Amino acid sequence: MTEESKATFFRQSGWVALATVLGGVFLTAVHIVVTGPGGMEETEYSTFVTLLRVQLLISIPAAGIQTLLARQSAAANSPEEVRKLMAAFRRVVFFVLILWLGLIAAFSIIQSGNDQFYEHWKVSNPVSVWLTLAVGLVSLLLPAARGILMGRQDFKNLGWSIVIDGVGRFAAVMAAMFLGYQAAGGMAAVLIGLLCSLALSFYCIRDLPWRDNETLNWMPWLKQALPLAIGPGVLVIMFSADVLFVQETFPDTQTHFYMPVATVGLALFMFVTPMGMVMFPKLVSSQGRGKGTAAPRYAFTGTFILGSLAFVILLLIPKLPLWIIYFKSPLYWQSSPLIPWYIASLFPLLLANVIIGNLLAKERLDGWKCAVLLLLAAGYVFALVNQRPQLLAMTNEVAMAKNELASATKDAFLRVIVTFGAFNLAFLTVAGLFTWLSQRSASDAAEAH
Repeated sequence: MTEESKATFFRQSGWVALATVLGGVFLTAVHIVVTGPGGMEETEYSTFVTLLRVQLLISIPAAGIQTLLARQSAAANSPEEVRKLMAAFRRVVFFVLILWLGLIAAFSIIQSGNDQFYEHWKVSNPVSVWLTLAVGLVSLLLPAARGILMGRQDFKNLGWSIVIDGVGRFAAVMAAMFLGYQAAGGMAAVLIGLLCSLALSFYCIRDLPWRDNETLNWMPWLKQALPLAIGPGVLVIMFSADVLFVQETFPDTQTHFYMPVATVGLALFMFVTPMGMVMFPKLVSSQGRGKGTAAPRYAFTGTFILGSLAFVILLLIPKLPLWIIYFKSPLYWQSSPLIPWYIASLFPLLLANVIIGNLLAKERLDGWKCAVLLLLAAGYVFALVNQRPQLLAMTNEVAMAKNELASATKDAFLRVIVTFGAFNLAFLTVAGLFTWLSQRSASDAAEAH
């Protein structure tokens, strides 16, 4: 990579990082508003954060959609390839709608057959769940447009689509809290922000041949799509399962003390992932031209440095992010002892995200590797669920007050976080092993020729 291309990489990743930070500032400000005076009650805030993680789980296919279209867009160097890209785009949109309608039907059956469904998940207003499903639809459509922007290396508009999501959500949540809405108002604000971002992203790809028909060979396309959905999808499961587990397992007088920790982790995740976003299309483009690129090394090094810096700062001043996000709500400052543990546990997942992106860009995440990742994610979920009786025993022995983080709850939360970290470390180890195996296979193939 030349000095010029090196500078371009860091300039583009810098802008995407800046846009992510700007969007993240407004997304963080949402939590300031909803936990401040006139905002949500503690139990409603726990529900709100949990529904945000449900949104991530619904949008698991979105990661594959964005990655697939980014790779296809980056490799589209002829009018015919551009038409194939748009054929894939239209079919993705069609299948997203079918998938979403199936999800709506399945949820309708589940909640109609269980009178205690909303009570079990501590949801006071069912509208918030239905709004989450609507958010899920937009979350599945938006990555399709963003993937094309990423593949075209249109990082300027990609960045603005990230910013407008945060701005729109913040403005809408202020109105919702002013009107007295709780978690349902928060999810409505999320939907408005995403719709604004979706409109901008679709506008930025309006120059593409939307109406041109092109035959799409489905089998090779699906063969590419499945790893691209499974790889990032497993990352989402690893990142989100703990929040849903805490919301479902612990009493509503204590769950809100875990949510600030998860929110800080999400902020860090949003801050360090832009390098991987910039790396992917550059790697695909260089692969198509038969040239090498140092983008993966820069992305991994940058992620490692930023993640290490964040860990050191939060180890020394664990209350710092809580002071910033929850300066109007000192109640949540009690979660500070958990912050260093959570960031240390999240760190391997941040690095694994870059490695998996590198494997996907080089088309080296084949079927058996995807199966291993799925087994790892299933093992993580099983480990959490298997601990449930012990965690309940720890927390049921003492009285809980919603304005105080009980020592027993803190210890139980810590066990959840340690499990999170152990499986993230295993995930990073497996991703590194896959990289070593793929490099050795590529070297053997080169020697054979």
